[in-house]
Amino acid sequence: MTAGWRGFRDVWLWLAAVPVLLPFWFVLVTAASPASGPKGSGWLPTAAPTTDNVVAAWRSAGRGAVSFGEALRNSTLTTVAVVVLLIVLAAPAGYTLARRGGRLAGAVFAAFAVGLIVPVQLGLITLYGLLVQVGLVGTWIGLVVVYVGFLLPLAVFLYTGFFRGLPTAYEDAASVDGARPWRVLVDIVLPLVRPVTGTVALLTGLFVWNDFFLGLVLVGGTPYETLPVAVYTFVGPYAAQWPLIFAGALIAIVPVLLVYLALQRRIMTGFVSTLHG
Repeated sequence: MTAGWRGFRDVWLWLAAVPVLLPFWFVLVTAASPASGPKGSGWLPTAAPTTDNVVAAWRSAGRGAVSFGEALRNSTLTTVAVVVLLIVLAAPAGYTLARRGGRLAGAVFAAFAVGLIVPVQLGLITLYGLLVQVGLVGTWIGLVVVYVGFLLPLAVFLYTGFFRGLPTAYEDAASVDGARPWRVLVDIVLPLVRPVTGTVALLTGLFVWNDFFLGLVLVGGTPYETLPVAVYTFVGPYAAQWPLIFAGALIAIVPVLLVYLALQRRIMTGFVSTLHG
């Protein structure tokens, strides 16, 4: 590859990255604008950027329910719990659907596929009534159960597709040696599908971390409020404190960026393997 072609490629890569980076730049500029006094133009930073909004957002978000730190803890615990449960439930389900043929397996897989299409908002009233009857509204367990039920079709769909493209030679050899099906799954199969496990964890974790609607409906105003709901407290009935809102959004973005930077290579490997699988 010539130096000229590499330079041309790099220029186009940076141009393609501009639409992706602009929203983050807008959040950063707005969060750094003073709450009073001269502000930036929206895209250009103010002449006197400040970190006061970040400090104020951390101290005052979630007033009346939880502090910002508690909301951050709630979001972290909820995201980790949902991701772990999805992997524990979806991996065996996807493996069974991929390895067992027949009409029953096809019907179950079709049901999971339908679950990808039907929005959770469509059955929210019925779901909320059910949660009220069993006493799970306003609880952390209820929120986790709803997220797992909503995201399980996606996780099963990804696992099933990956398992179907996985050769069975290692599984057959382990079965001949007397390994039970559960040991085959845990010791042989799951280590081979770490890329799709990373993909499932990333996609579902991002959804849970960023979701506002279910968090507001199910745990809004309770000690289990999540981060997006806490940021929403800056929106008043007559005015919105935009610098504080974007400062809170900036705080919420930082943990996701740190996780991505730490696991960037594995995440990219997982996406490539899933697409080719």
